[in-house]
Amino acid sequence: TNAPGSDVPAHIYVGRSAFTDKLKITDAGLKYGAFRMVSGSNWLVLLGHDNEFTPPKPYMSGHGDRARTVQEWDSLTGENWGLPYWELFKNYNSPELGWELDERGSLNAVYEFLRLQGVRWYLPDPLGEIVPRQASLELSEINKTVQPDFALRFPYQYCRRFGEGLSRDEVLWQMRLSFNLAPELVGVGYLGHGISYVIGRDEVKKAHPEYYALRGGKRDFAYPCLSSPGLFESNVKFVRAMFDIYHAPLVSVMPPDGFYAGTVCQCEACQAKATPARGNGGEHSDYVWDYVNRVAREVYKTHPDRKIINYAYATYRLPPEKIKELSPNVVIGICLSHMDSLDPEGLKTAVEFRKSWLDKLPAEHKEMLTYDYYLYDRQGSSSEFMPVFFPHAIAADVRSLKGLSLGEYVEVYRDLTKAGLGTMGITHLNLYVTARFWWDADQNVDVLLAEYYTLFYGPAAKEMKAFIEYSENHWRTLNSSAKDLNTTLELLAAARQAAGDTVYGKRIELIANDLQPLAELRDRLAKGREKGLPKARAARELNLTNFKLDGKLEDKTWEGVEAYGLSELETATAPDMRTSFQVGWGNESFYFGIRCEERDTKHLAITAAKPGDTNLFAGDFVELLIETQSHSYYRIAIDPAGNVVNTDRKNGTDSQWASGAEVATFVGDGFWSVEVHLPVAGDQQETLDPHNGISGRKPSPMYPWSINVCRQRVRPLETQRSAFSPTGKTDFEDVMKFGELHVR
Repeated sequence: TNAPGSDVPAHIYVGRSAFTDKLKITDAGLKYGAFRMVSGSNWLVLLGHDNEFTPPKPYMSGHGDRARTVQEWDSLTGENWGLPYWELFKNYNSPELGWELDERGSLNAVYEFLRLQGVRWYLPDPLGEIVPRQASLELSEINKTVQPDFALRFPYQYCRRFGEGLSRDEVLWQMRLSFNLAPELVGVGYLGHGISYVIGRDEVKKAHPEYYALRGGKRDFAYPCLSSPGLFESNVKFVRAMFDIYHAPLVSVMPPDGFYAGTVCQCEACQAKATPARGNGGEHSDYVWDYVNRVAREVYKTHPDRKIINYAYATYRLPPEKIKELSPNVVIGICLSHMDSLDPEGLKTAVEFRKSWLDKLPAEHKEMLTYDYYLYDRQGSSSEFMPVFFPHAIAADVRSLKGLSLGEYVEVYRDLTKAGLGTMGITHLNLYVTARFWWDADQNVDVLLAEYYTLFYGPAAKEMKAFIEYSENHWRTLNSSAKDLNTTLELLAAARQAAGDTVYGKRIELIANDLQPLAELRDRLAKGREKGLPKARAARELNLTNFKLDGKLEDKTWEGVEAYGLSELETATAPDMRTSFQVGWGNESFYFGIRCEERDTKHLAITAAKPGDTNLFAGDFVELLIETQSHSYYRIAIDPAGNVVNTDRKNGTDSQWASGAEVATFVGDGFWSVEVHLPVAGDQQETLDPHNGISGRKPSPMYPWSINVCRQRVRPLETQRSAFSPTGKTDFEDVMKFGELHVR
């Protein structure tokens, strides 16, 4: 209630009212969802800051409102920039549930009161709700203010946005875990890849080609030239417009996704700022952060109270060496993985890395946000999920971030193809622990977990504890060790038996259903790869002096590099049209040279109209199939015209993934050939940026890659297929028959 009465022995006053004003219990100082709980002789006040979000204009009210909104945005700016808040409407659910960006401090207080009574919400479904039966509630003496340890607390759940028809159970579950987008701190837009708004429109591409990366003598309109004076001026103007029109407190100045060695501008000014000796994590740190810092210093002159952000990411993940101190209005975004903190050494490395970034900020302006990816449960294909639990790593890492990070975004995989809860059987524990530690990073995670096992699994608490702890300690080997995977499945089966046909059994069944395909994976792993598969040894240090990526294979780079032939795919015999490849290592990258004999080069079957066109697979192409130490597997297909289709096959068919490969083709007399420069991003790439780059490290004889190099040749009366490691069938993609690749 919000008014006194005499019909009940005690009143619970929710939110601000005349009664709370009279008691001088206010929401003063209660930011980011904080709240107060105060009791008297026969009353309890649950109060926080409550505010209904008002969307800034112009914004789209729905999918059909884009043209009007863009026109309004253009008229306000006089430019042709992308629409910054084009997805804002997806944060609105209904008149009852409101905006995701609403302040709900009093509601947080209500949920905390219910938690004190033993209520828990582990899943966005009644199946995940714990409500103990009690005959009465005791009105205990209480007077406390509860402040979260992190202002920004937001899991970005795939296909489960707050608005657009999300179920009431899902929305209430998000509210009950007290997530918070902190619009007054970070604004209401996406904080990644902000430069894309400046260069994304076709009007800009036509009017200002000089804004874009120069590659192979042509402009690549997907990526910027960060040495362009015009781009710099436009970006500064864009940031100021965001401050003035939208009153944004924080604006992203970050390159587009996929910004790697293969996409960075090749103009002389840009190349001069690269530092390739720093490896994949720092090759473009000084280049990118110099641009970000110049924009920051310019907008600081007019808007010293506003901030800009760039994330330490991809090839600019390491701190710049040539910038002693960043502008005071820069907020550092750190892309991280809590899972890396499973062991003390990993946590120490993470803490030192963050400190190295904070040392680049002025003493009085050390502000940082973090970004994580809870995507680990997907393995092998869209139907294979791993029991990836890491509550202890979450606890340790979030605790180490307290007082340093303003908060976190976390990308969370939720399966669109599955109805209802989908993969939440696996995902929910990591999310629950994260949500609770965002509020109280100093609590004991083992106490939290002991309660979870008891409440959620009842008679199977002991067995589920064993299953989750084993999975937590062996997740790195579950997709490669039949023994570890078998033990995991046996522990889960024991828990199912202990739970029986109860609500606890149904909760365990959520996990078991997602893990069913792992029995087949276990059997494949137990069988192992076939004996006698071919091995390729990459030249250790290629001579890249004066190397020109033109597809001709005529550079001295290829002199003396061993060549490997392809055999007919099904029979392993010599094919009619022979194919060979060479491979070498240099600059933290692989270089492949592939030569395809062809008697009729005038009638090559080129079926793709442009890069990314999957019609490519109907014609002539070669492809690289790659399984690294940390990822299985990638597919890079190239046709004679140089069209490329990149696919990440780990989770089915992810065609949004970009390899970062540079490719050139050449059609000669009696052959066509391909050269590929393929940067290798390191083992953590899949965590830092799963949509871009090769996740893995330089392969050694002890830890090789598994690969296949394949060719398809299509003619009116026949289709010929050959491979470095023949599969014995018409399909190239048999990962258990990939050959081996290591660097000499």
